[in-house]
Amino acid sequence: MISLTIVSLALIRISPPKEDAFTGLCVYSSPGFSTLYNGNQSVAIGRSLEVGRVYTAYGRLRKTSRGLWMDVSSLQVSPPNFPLESIEGAYWTDRSPQLLTPERVYLASPINASKGELVLVKGLEYGKNFYPIEVHTRGLPASPKNGFPFVVEGVVLSTGRYISIWNGSEEFKVLKLRGVEVSPGQRVRVVGIVRVRDYIYLYPSESEDITLLGYSESKPLWNSSIGDIVETECLVLNSGSTLKLNCTDLRLYGFKARTGDLLHIRALRRKSSLLCLNCSIVQPREKLPNELCGYSPGNFAKISGTVTWVKRYRNGFGLANVTYGNCWVLLKLPTSLGVSVTSGENVTAYGFFTTYREKPAFEVRSGDDICSGSSC
Repeated sequence: MISLTIVSLALIRISPPKEDAFTGLCVYSSPGFSTLYNGNQSVAIGRSLEVGRVYTAYGRLRKTSRGLWMDVSSLQVSPPNFPLESIEGAYWTDRSPQLLTPERVYLASPINASKGELVLVKGLEYGKNFYPIEVHTRGLPASPKNGFPFVVEGVVLSTGRYISIWNGSEEFKVLKLRGVEVSPGQRVRVVGIVRVRDYIYLYPSESEDITLLGYSESKPLWNSSIGDIVETECLVLNSGSTLKLNCTDLRLYGFKARTGDLLHIRALRRKSSLLCLNCSIVQPREKLPNELCGYSPGNFAKISGTVTWVKRYRNGFGLANVTYGNCWVLLKLPTSLGVSVTSGENVTAYGFFTTYREKPAFEVRSGDDICSGSSC
């Protein structure tokens, strides 16, 4: 018995004490010091580890005034053996990685997902951050939802503080960021956070959220829709801040020309107008033929001839008989034109054939469309 007791005591002395094991997520690391956390307890160890990885540490676990400490004999990367928290949301980056639920949940590290993509993230919350361990992607949102990211591809209709984008069925307003240069007619891809007001507004967080995809293809005017680029030749029927054309009911913005000028236009079709992208005058109105003898009610024309008589009424309205060879027409001179002519003058006018008391007449839309004498 004495011998057995001695042997037992010897075995106890040479057998190492039983080690503790702790599995946790590394939530903090600095040179020579890290913290592991399992959702319930945190343990400090004297090793530098990689934040975001799960480790199992072996050694002697003891309490200190600052919490649990482990004198580590060995450690290894391992799967978690503790419950994980789950968060569903949309992945977003704005200085730091986040999940929008739509409230912002700040992630301790980026995840393998596209910006704006819906994800299910499993991990642990520690301090002010959520530490991802597992990530399951769900794809991009199918429709815009307030407070969530959305990706839209479309054509730039206009620029300013907000970029107006047409995606084929709806107009979006995108906040323009510094360093981002886009032009009407360009195709773009934008990811931004949705705010629904009078329009659907998208708020990107960085210039990389707006990608240029080239320009829309040119289409014939008759076969075009909003967002298409059209290319054709048109005659200017009326000029001003916008141009009325003979080829369409849509008015042309962004180009100056005179009534009667023939234009070649490359323009962006918008909801109710055309925006000039590249326009030029291919034939100035002075080269139009004289149609005074080709009277055709309702048609646009240029007339040139000599004033044979002028009559003014008490209300200021005037008439001038303009002749060319054996042809004549009555030129209407309302006071709003601010134009007067005298007998014997040669005049040229650009406008439309009409009637006055059942007689052939001609009317113009602006005083700039009548010239006389040496000014023609």
